[in-house]
Amino acid sequence: MPRGPGRRRTTRYTVTLTVPRRGGWRAWGAARSDFEAALASPGDPAVLAAELASEKRRGADFVRVVIAAVVDAADAAEAVAIAWEAFRAAVAGDRLGWDLAGGLGRGAA
Repeated sequence: MPRGPGRRRTTRYTVTLTVPRRGGWRAWGAARSDFEAALASPGDPAVLAAELASEKRRGADFVRVVIAAVVDAADAAEAVAIAWEAFRAAVAGDRLGWDLAGGLGRGAA
């Protein structure tokens, strides 16, 4: 999507992503601060804000992490795609720690 003067009209969307983190509470605790720092400084100017919204322990081996992002996009589908890419960029060095196939977009509003 062009991001300069010729770009399409955009709308501001709030996107919530829920992604399982492998390894349990201790592994998540060790990786949490690096993840939050990477998420707070997204490389895409369409991501206006992104933060860790909540975290819930799910059994001994998983933590369900919820990420909230505010995104400028042409439509809701693009907003979810932009938020997902911002998440993937934040976990770039730790992809094995996440169940990326189990991630759920909980909506764009």
